[in-house]
Formats: sequence, structure tokens, C-alpha cells
Amino acid sequence: MRRPRFLRKGSVQEDRAETPVAGRFSQHTRRVALGLSLAGLLIVMAAGLATRAVLADRDPTWEHIRQSGTWRVGMDPSFPPFENLDGATGQPVGLDVDLANAIASRWGVRAEIVGVGFDELLDAVTAYRVDSAISALPVVEHRTREVAFSAPYVEAGILLVALRENAIAKPEDLAGRRLASEWGSAGDAQARALQRELGGNLTLVLRESPDLALQAVLDGGADAAAVDAVSLALFAAGKDRLITIGEPLQSEPYVIVVPAHAPKLLAAINATLADLAADGTLAAIQARWLEDGATR
Repeated sequence: MRRPRFLRKGSVQEDRAETPVAGRFSQHTRRVALGLSLAGLLIVMAAGLATRAVLADRDPTWEHIRQSGTWRVGMDPSFPPFENLDGATGQPVGLDVDLANAIASRWGVRAEIVGVGFDELLDAVTAYRVDSAISALPVVEHRTREVAFSAPYVEAGILLVALRENAIAKPEDLAGRRLASEWGSAGDAQARALQRELGGNLTLVLRESPDLALQAVLDGGADAAAVDAVSLALFAAGKDRLITIGEPLQSEPYVIVVPAHAPKLLAAINATLADLAADGTLAAIQARWLEDGATR
């Protein structure tokens, strides 16, 4: 039976410690005890480092996927065209569903779509209720200690859009012109920032939606529009007359989320995304839902 680590006041052991003999050896005893304590601490630290080294080579999430043949993917099916429930079958469909199935197919496993509320997706990954989350999710910087983010698979940021025939090649060319955006949107915020950069020499044209902002460009009511990439992709009428100018005014890549301690899973996702991009599969999925999806 293990002895108590700490002695109670008034115990027999404490009384003995007060005798002259015990006092004679107390300093020596403390030194020995201190040495043993330090040695024990070093042993514990060494064991901890060894365990960490072993765990660094393991990825329980990836191992579970490979052994079970199932990749549990959290998704909030309420954001078409990325994910929603099909009206006829009740099954989830969309860009993110196709992407999950394409990745799982390359791994030789099955993607199991698990419905999770959007605000709970990262917590579901952290708690290992799902293996990953694919649901039009951006990078969330303050959660990087709990989860890891893949390479982007869609750029959903704010773009500057103009007619092909307009002599606009860069944001600075908008000086003295008109820029449309949706009132109160991220595009509106970027338009106002650009207006400040141009010393106020930019007229803002505010509309009720990204579609109306783009239509203003087509109708001649604005020289350019600041809208998100998804709205531009889904805009049907006259889209072939529009071009994007320069880099996104505000980048917002959509990524796949995995547990922080799942390095092999993250590496497998990034490698497969690169393969899907290289052979055209990713572009085909994007075209199906972000271009053809407007009329589906």
C-alpha cells in the first residue's frame, strides 16, 4: 500500500522528526530528497518528451479513417450552392458535398456527411465528433491552437469587376469614376476604403444586392462593382461581358478544417486538393455549382 505523500500534523512520524537524532540527519535527508525529486522530475520530463515524439508520428484521426473506411465530414446544409438538402431526396448536395466525395474516393473511403450547425462546426472538429468540416468555412485565426486549416479550394473574397471594354486595369484607374456595391456588405466596406485611398475622388453607387450592383455595371450606371466572388460566379445575365481587375480587394479563401493534432489527415487533404486541381476535377466541381449552379 502506497504511503501518504504528506504527513498530518501530530502524527508519529512528525513527532520522531523532532528528536535530536532526526535533527542531526535532517539536512542530509533534505538534500537526498531534493536530489531524488530532481531525478524523478527529469525522468518524468524525459518520458513526456519520448511520448510526445511517438505521438508526433501518429495521427489517430487519420488512422480511424483508414481503418473504418469512413471519413466523417461536418457540414451545415443551409448555404447553397455549397451545401443544402435536395428537395426531392432530402440528401445533402452542393459543391462541398461533391468535393468531400471526390477526396474520399481518392482515398478509397466513403464520405459520411454529418449535419452540424455552422457556429458549432469548429467545436465539433475539436471534440472529434467529426473528422473534418467542409462548409464554406474561412480561416479563423484565433482557433489555430485547436484546429488546422487546409489549403484553399475556393476564393470567395471581394473582387473588383468591370466591363471588358472599359479601360480599367487596376484599382487606381477608378479615380473619377463610379463604383457599385451592396449596401452594408464587405464589398461596400472595400469600396469605401478605396474611396479614401483615392482622396474621395470616387463616387459610390449603393444597391440592395450584389446582383443589382453588377447589373448597374452592365446598364452603365457604374463603371465597376465590388462584389464577392461567389455572387459574381452565380450572376447569370451578361456575365461574359465582365472581367475581374487585379487581385481580390479582400481575400477570403474557403478551407477544410481538421483537428489540430491530425497532421497526416491535413497532409492527405492538401495533397489530394492539389491532385484534384491538377487534373481538372476541382475546376469541374466549381463550374458545376458556381457557374451552372445558378440555373439548377
